[in-house]
Amino acid sequence: MKSAKQIAFLNLLFIVINCFWIIIIDDKKVYGLSIYETFSTNWSYLTPHISTFNIWKVITIGLVLTAVFYCILLKRESEEDAPLAQQIEKSGNWMIINQLFLGMSMVFKVNNYLLIAYLCSLVTYYSLVKLNMIFRIRDVDNPTYIHIFTRTSLGLYSGWFVYLLGFNGIPTLNKILRLPADHDILFYLALIFILTSFGFIWYKAMLCKLPAILVGYTTGILGSYYYNMQSETSNLNHTMMRYTFVLILFWSIFTVVYLIYKKRKFYLMQD
Repeated sequence: MKSAKQIAFLNLLFIVINCFWIIIIDDKKVYGLSIYETFSTNWSYLTPHISTFNIWKVITIGLVLTAVFYCILLKRESEEDAPLAQQIEKSGNWMIINQLFLGMSMVFKVNNYLLIAYLCSLVTYYSLVKLNMIFRIRDVDNPTYIHIFTRTSLGLYSGWFVYLLGFNGIPTLNKILRLPADHDILFYLALIFILTSFGFIWYKAMLCKLPAILVGYTTGILGSYYYNMQSETSNLNHTMMRYTFVLILFWSIFTVVYLIYKKRKFYLMQD
């Protein structure tokens, strides 16, 4: 259990350090340019409103609280915490790798090295998938509050990050294609990504019975819809994208309500 304690503490330390590092970068203290200004320069149909990025605060708080609870529980050295200790030991350095590559992707984005930044984002997502598997976010039968915290924080992070791969991916691809940002090809690529990624996220949310995955993803959808509505451009592509955003938002709200109802019914039956 000693190694699990060390891993839990290092995870907490890296999450906090990475959080402050991203705040410093985004405050223009290092490179003189915020992360969102880079996104605005490399606009796509999936670019969300600046307020959307407040979700990082919620995700970070969730991850920090989860890591703190891990440290507190492992300090008790109770036999009932042995399964949690095994999971943490199995997770090894995956959270550290996740935070390291997340921070690197932010640095490369600000400096407009979009391709390298995107490769770092892919490694970040891969490490996140590994963490989801290790901490078994599909397990809905574990009623402990630490497991609920873990499922919720990782679910929210996962859903948001899938959307992030889209609105980062289109401008990155356009670095190679060198097309106008509102070109039809980029519109259809954005539309295909939205439909396929939402199908994937919806499937994952239903499979894991975890509304947080959909909440994280649709935060990006809502931010992009709001940003799109503020645009003075009104053509067929923008209109189609707006309707797509609205349909996804309504279907997501329905699904989240359904999953919460099913979970509440499950706990009432347990009582």
